[in-house]
Amino acid sequence: MRSALAATSFAALFAVFAIGWTPTAAQDHSDLLGRWIVVSWTNPEGEVDSDPGRGLFIFTETNYSMLYVTGGEPRAQWSDEPTDAELLAALGSMVGNSGRYSVDGDQLTYEAYVALNPNYMAGFPDNDVTVTYKLEGETLSLTWTSGFRDGWTVTLGRPGQAGG
Repeated sequence: MRSALAATSFAALFAVFAIGWTPTAAQDHSDLLGRWIVVSWTNPEGEVDSDPGRGLFIFTETNYSMLYVTGGEPRAQWSDEPTDAELLAALGSMVGNSGRYSVDGDQLTYEAYVALNPNYMAGFPDNDVTVTYKLEGETLSLTWTSGFRDGWTVTLGRPGQAGG
């Protein structure tokens, strides 16, 4: 039962793409569209983790989805009948949310419609987070400037590209 509940939670993260939202800012951001995988994380002190856990960011015209493992350690696994401790260890090592986003210059603001963190999700539509984005070739960098992970930068690459 618990593993079915966990699987349903993960599926819900990506179900938001079926919801048709109107973007809150009309600007060309076609360079962001598609799939991006985590290449590295840089903390506010400038230390780079170039062997991070897996992560996938997806941008459509109006919606986004992000799901990533925190840290480079292997995720805890659970048994066929997972205990509360197994679920907490496994799900506690992930961040995931999906919703809508808008772009204004080099600022990307997103609002989570659904999230693994129920407190974050409960704030919709007033749970916006802002990141600065920079695209160089097939590398996308997002630096959090408000909300969670202030000062952190994730470097993303296109799947199949160098570093991605």
